[in-house]
Amino acid sequence: MSYRRSLWLVVILIVLLLYFPINRMVHDGVQLLLPIDRLIPLFPPAIVPYLLGDALFIGVPIWAAIRAKPRDFEAYTISILLATAVSYFVYLVFPTFVTRPEITSSDAFSRALMILYRTDKAYNAAPSGHALYTVLSFLYLERWKPNYRPIWIAAAVLILLSTLLTRQHYVLDLVSGIALAILAYIAGYFAEKRWALTLASNQK
Repeated sequence: MSYRRSLWLVVILIVLLLYFPINRMVHDGVQLLLPIDRLIPLFPPAIVPYLLGDALFIGVPIWAAIRAKPRDFEAYTISILLATAVSYFVYLVFPTFVTRPEITSSDAFSRALMILYRTDKAYNAAPSGHALYTVLSFLYLERWKPNYRPIWIAAAVLILLSTLLTRQHYVLDLVSGIALAILAYIAGYFAEKRWALTLASNQK
């Protein structure tokens, strides 16, 4: 991995970690609650694919920095930084939150979910970060490794559903996250192709 890629990888990871102080800074806000959200049950085992999403958010940037072709890494860097900046702006200017259910079970999944609730406050709901980074990651993975498309689709669906079944997000949170991911993906490839950027790689 080149020095420039390493530097941009560090920038990406630092920007992603800014989620946590923002999550603790935000107060009040609104709930984007729809009638359908009241019909979605709490399903504690969904914590497993939810945490898989957390692992992807760190793993995909690292993999991209090591393995992606120069032009692809440029586009990915633009997309993830743009999407993250927009989401943070929305979190601060238009705060949203979810009302979480009380967890009464004591099984391993429920205990893990309670830990999640304690470490991740109920704010920064829309756009859903899990939806945003899941869709953005798999759009790029599908482009880089198209032979694994069924795996990417299945994993993305499981992670997206987990955000609802853990009651971490509402449907509109998911929709806004998916929309932002698609727009960021388009913006990344348009910008890279339009200006032939070499911000992170040593070759064109």
